[in-house]
Amino acid sequence: MKTKYFIPVMAGVMLLGVSCSESFLDLKPRTAQTSETFFATSNDAYKALIGVYEKLRAERPNVYEPLQLVTDIMSDDAYAGGGSASDMLSFQKISRFNEVSNGTVSTGLWKKGYTAIQRANTLLANYDNITFKTNETAVQASYKAEAMFLRGHFYFELARFFGNIPLITKPVSGEEWKGVTQNSADEVYAQIGKDMTEAILALPASYDAANKGRITVWAAKAELLKVYMFYTGYYGKTELPVAGGSAITKTMAIAIAEDIITNSGATLTADYAKIFTPEGDFSKEVLFEIPYANTSSGDWGSDSPLGNIGCVMSGPRGYDGPTLAEGWSFCIPTHELANAFEAGDVRKNATIITAKTLIDEKPALTAGYTHTGLYTNKYTTHAALKATTGAAALNYAQNYHYIRLSDILLIAAELNLTTDPGKALGYLNRVRNRAGVTPKAAITLDVIYAERRVELAMEGHRYFDVLRRGLDYAKQQLDVTNYVLAAPEATNTKYLNDKGQNLTGDIGNTSEFEVVFDKVKAGFLPIPQKEIDLNNKLKQNNGYN
Repeated sequence: MKTKYFIPVMAGVMLLGVSCSESFLDLKPRTAQTSETFFATSNDAYKALIGVYEKLRAERPNVYEPLQLVTDIMSDDAYAGGGSASDMLSFQKISRFNEVSNGTVSTGLWKKGYTAIQRANTLLANYDNITFKTNETAVQASYKAEAMFLRGHFYFELARFFGNIPLITKPVSGEEWKGVTQNSADEVYAQIGKDMTEAILALPASYDAANKGRITVWAAKAELLKVYMFYTGYYGKTELPVAGGSAITKTMAIAIAEDIITNSGATLTADYAKIFTPEGDFSKEVLFEIPYANTSSGDWGSDSPLGNIGCVMSGPRGYDGPTLAEGWSFCIPTHELANAFEAGDVRKNATIITAKTLIDEKPALTAGYTHTGLYTNKYTTHAALKATTGAAALNYAQNYHYIRLSDILLIAAELNLTTDPGKALGYLNRVRNRAGVTPKAAITLDVIYAERRVELAMEGHRYFDVLRRGLDYAKQQLDVTNYVLAAPEATNTKYLNDKGQNLTGDIGNTSEFEVVFDKVKAGFLPIPQKEIDLNNKLKQNNGYN
């Protein structure tokens, strides 16, 4: 089991933590050591950079908002699940697009993003005060580039989730945060473009084994493509603005995609299922990887558990068998997703595991809320990863593969669709060939979207893919009406629970499986009410009180 990773606990270097009684935008240092006294050597820069990386994994109290789980619950690929309609209520609400402005998910995502940004801003603002040795020229350039890129990354997260956000690029002191206002989407995305394009100029192509998980130039280019696709799609633009520089055009985006495909050294893993096992961590397919580990204390009293909490959240409730260990049954796959896979597609069993399969292994399973008889088989409680020390729930050492080569191949197919359909079809079929399904003879945008759905299912991409085709398309895809409960897959009595319910099919009322996408909210979450109460210059998103 891999335990080496780049995101250790930030011991004694939390210069930028925020008080639970003050605004998340109050960026004042919180420890005895200040930015004026801390930043002196390259080692200090490294520690501060780790503090920014830390928020990719997040830490308490944001540990329950793993990126892929939140966005899958908001998509048509998964229901919130859990133990009941009130279990982690904020998840139940975001799954039906009625989150409240004091919801834990939206509040946690906001805090995570701005905490990371304030750490990056403080490092960048003090960078010229740091003394690097004469043999640290590459390190000096890389640390700064990594911090810039990560700031852009966290702004991208915030922009996709909230839309109307403040843009802050320097440390804010005293009461300055009370004057913060929201910026236009164009301004925010222009800064994201600037941070990422400038970072790309100085980021290395790779790192040694001890530094796996740090941002490479290929990770940065891959996410820049994701930024381009979402911004141009959602906002109906033709270019991604870059503050102080040339906008990124479609032609440039195609060149970036082809550069990654041709020169990054990334390759498709032959066995799709192995991507989501320990063998798949730091594989050649993954361009942007967020590492997790089981090397912390791993107890519930720990401030910074290092395991992937999304695993236990998605695992089957009341089950502890040879394939999966017990979990909390959140992020339950929909039958619509299961039915999207073609016959013979090897990705289906790697993505979804059924209650029937689990009960056949061990007859013990508890139905959760919106039980469909389906569970994710990607980021989940793989028994092989279950820790034997500390709290097992906090110690799943499964990395999150944020951007894989297959994602970029399908983006390249989409970018080339109208200008070079033959090339687009080739990229699409590279992904399909690995999946064991018949190559397509023709290609359309709907064909690409269908492929993206099954290739990247339960990895946190579907919701934003749907949004970038417009709110009318999103409503068409995300609304679930006149739901019919799915019949059990098997009828043997061993599949019945103590209430006589068959665990291999849907359990619940039809209304619990129905969803209405609210176009007024434009796909965004509410700005946390606490922020608005503390700073009346901030305006709430449309559709929220």
